Amino acid sequence: MKLREDARAEGLRLLDWWASHLVDDCGGFYGEVDADDRPVPEASKSIILNTRLLWFFSAMAGKGDARAAGLARRAADYIRTYFHDAEQGGLYWLLKADGRPEDTRKQAYAQAFAVYAFAEYYHATGDAAALTFARDLQALIEAKYWDSERGGYIEALNRAWNPPADQRLSDKDLDAPKTMNTHLHVLEAYSRLHGVAPTEDTRAALYRILTVFLDRFVAPDGHLRLFFDMAWNDLTLSISYGHDIEASWLIWEAAEALDDKALLERARPIVLALAGTARREGMSEGGAFSYEKSFDGHTDPDGEWWEQAEALVGFVNAWQMTGEANWLEAAEKVWAYTKTQYGAGGVSEWTWYAASASKDKIYKAGQWKCPYHNGRAMIEVARQLRKT
Repeated sequence: MKLREDARAEGLRLLDWWASHLVDDCGGFYGEVDADDRPVPEASKSIILNTRLLWFFSAMAGKGDARAAGLARRAADYIRTYFHDAEQGGLYWLLKADGRPEDTRKQAYAQAFAVYAFAEYYHATGDAAALTFARDLQALIEAKYWDSERGGYIEALNRAWNPPADQRLSDKDLDAPKTMNTHLHVLEAYSRLHGVAPTEDTRAALYRILTVFLDRFVAPDGHLRLFFDMAWNDLTLSISYGHDIEASWLIWEAAEALDDKALLERARPIVLALAGTARREGMSEGGAFSYEKSFDGHTDPDGEWWEQAEALVGFVNAWQMTGEANWLEAAEKVWAYTKTQYGAGGVSEWTWYAASASKDKIYKAGQWKCPYHNGRAMIEVARQLRKT
């Protein structure tokens, strides 16, 4: 199938770009590469970029790529040496370019990405210390972030494990203590850790986060609710089409990892409803995937690169679940649009926005631009289509 071959080729091409543009001779990886493919040596280094680099290089190393294995080892060593708080545990949010701590807050989201990345690194290398690191971080998430009174995971803590004045993950987010985005990536991380090194503890943790996600964040209208206060009062102001479609396949992945018949039966209609509303409301006739729609009716039609990548995986997953051709057709349409508008299949990393969008150019690599959404999409699509 051509889409499968395209995905395999694009995964290798993305590896080439990230391997040749990010290595910092002063240690680890550059914190930023600008829109014209030039490194920014003075840029701060974020835990999100570094854990996503570790995940992608490890996933490619797991396919036998020796260069990726070396880069994964470099990423793992840098995270454990510089981002890890040896005194109080957990991972810092941001480092200066020279590796000194710059922002020492500890987002649950960041700890989860490290679980995800080190589980993948263990899977690729068999490094027992990486598995211990991942398990210790999962135990830390459970001990520090779980709300034992009302359930769910709180968003952030400071270095000393106290609530910070501002819990936001980014400037786009509400200052809310419980968010869909963090829960989604705890779910993803726990799925992978259970998949590569299952224990009764990993199973129980995965079952709990999946149940919380289905109970709290999935709404009857086929969309996710995004922000809540500590008592689970809904603070959501918009629909995120990209997260709807991303959650659809990550929910199914978690349910399959648990292999629980009742949970699979519960998850199936939810997964297809999320994918269906995302396709119906968020995708244009030309294959573009929108960013979001606010509850007051305003729609931002200029999708970012990551929504296109997640739509590709989500639609292929729905096709695998149902066998209905319209899902595969939707995936192929998104892929064609992504090649035309975001530079997929070209000579560089994908652009942040479509070429037709009236937006300023943004960096190719940085805190929120990593080889994760698009790199993972290529790996996942190739894997899914191998079943056919």
